[in-house]
Amino acid sequence: MFNEEARIERAVRNFLPYGRVLVVDNYSTDRTVELAQSLGADILLHKNSGWVEDEHTTSLVKDAVQTPWLYWGFSDEIVDKATMAAMLAAIKENKYSIVNIARKNYYYGMFCHNAYRNTQTRAFKKGAVDFKNNVIHQFGRVTVPESEIFYMDPDAYYVHHFISNTTKSYMASLDRYTDIEAAHVTPMSPLKMILRMIRGFLGHYFLKGGHKAGRAGLYLGLQTAVYTLMLTMKAYERTHSLNTASIEARNNKIRDELLADLELTTFKKNPSKQP
Repeated sequence: MFNEEARIERAVRNFLPYGRVLVVDNYSTDRTVELAQSLGADILLHKNSGWVEDEHTTSLVKDAVQTPWLYWGFSDEIVDKATMAAMLAAIKENKYSIVNIARKNYYYGMFCHNAYRNTQTRAFKKGAVDFKNNVIHQFGRVTVPESEIFYMDPDAYYVHHFISNTTKSYMASLDRYTDIEAAHVTPMSPLKMILRMIRGFLGHYFLKGGHKAGRAGLYLGLQTAVYTLMLTMKAYERTHSLNTASIEARNNKIRDELLADLELTTFKKNPSKQP
C-alpha cells in the first residue's frame, strides 16, 4: 500500500476474521500505517520500484509470512464471504498448493461483469510460485504440477476489484505502468496494435458484459485500449532511441536546413547583406 488511509480499514477488516494480516507499505506519508496497526495488522515497510511482484519484494513478503500459505491482495479489493469460504475449503483439502481466483471490476462504482476479468494466483504455498526474473503484470513461475492448482468457478466466486480512478488519475497510472512494461516488450506493428485494440474493446464490451455497466463499461474499455496504444508507442520509442533529446536533434537538423535555405534566398535578393 501507499497512502491508502481511505481504503486501509476495509482492506484489513476483510481478512481479520481469518488470520494474520500483513500490510506491505511503501513508506506512506499519510495515516495508512497508523490505521493498519490500530486494527491489529502487522507492517512491513518496503520501498518498491513501482510494482510489487518483483523478486526482491516477494522474497521479503515470504520471509515475513509465518504460515505455509499466504493470500496476495490489494487495497482496492474485497473478497466476499462465499469466495473466502470456498477458498479456505480448497486449502483444507490439503491436496492443492495454489488457489486461482477470478477478479472482476467496478468502474465509476458500476459492476462491469466479466469485462476485463482475469484469473490470478491469489492463495498459494510459499514454494509454489517462483518470482525470479518476474516482470510487471506477471505473477512468477508456477513450480507445482497442474493437479495442485485449484481453479475456483469464476461465475460464482471472484475478487471484487474497485477501480477508484478518475480520468486524470487513471492516465497517470497508465503512464507509470507503461513506462515499466515498455522495457520488457517488443513493439507490435501498427496494424496488429489497432486490431488488438478493436478486438479487445468489442470482446469485453459486448461479449463479456461491459455494456451492462453503461458509460462506465464504455470508458473502462477505452482506457484499456489507450493502455495498448501507450505501451506500443513507448516500446517503439525505446527500440528506436527516441527521447526528447534525440527528437530535438532531428528537429534541429530540419530547422537548420530551413534557416539555411531562408538565409540563402535572402542573400540572393539582397547581395549586400551577408547571410
